[in-house]
Amino acid sequence: MIKTERDLWKLLKKSSAGILFDRIENWAVPGVPDLLGYNQNKTFFTLELKLTKANKVRFSPHQVSWHLRHGPGALILVARIMNRGKNTTVAKMQHVGGLRAGGPTHFFLYESRQIMDLVEHGLKTKPIVGGLQINEIIKYLNGLGALAPRP
Repeated sequence: MIKTERDLWKLLKKSSAGILFDRIENWAVPGVPDLLGYNQNKTFFTLELKLTKANKVRFSPHQVSWHLRHGPGALILVARIMNRGKNTTVAKMQHVGGLRAGGPTHFFLYESRQIMDLVEHGLKTKPIVGGLQINEIIKYLNGLGALAPRP
């Protein structure tokens, strides 16, 4: 079960064959994403890790600024974690996006250019990839930089 960003990092590291990740613990330059990634296609990318128990995703002003200044290759991974309490229900996708309280962990991948929508609308923002399995996210990350097949 994922309870912290560190748990998300461990799951990602364990599940991401073919991707080399370096975790950044950076106090000198605020806002820099948590992970540097390098996949089999020799494509470099950054990944900001976020956890939430609700639809809201919290970012520091430094993180927002960093993502506004960086384009393709800067990504945000949000894990919507289970929040089991007395009054929670099983998670269900709403027709406008987002999740209801409780249920399994869901994973959502966003591009840097979506940062302001994430700040304003949270998980109601349509992800580039999303689902119940981290493998769907890994598959997308492994495909970054791949050449399109020729007709």
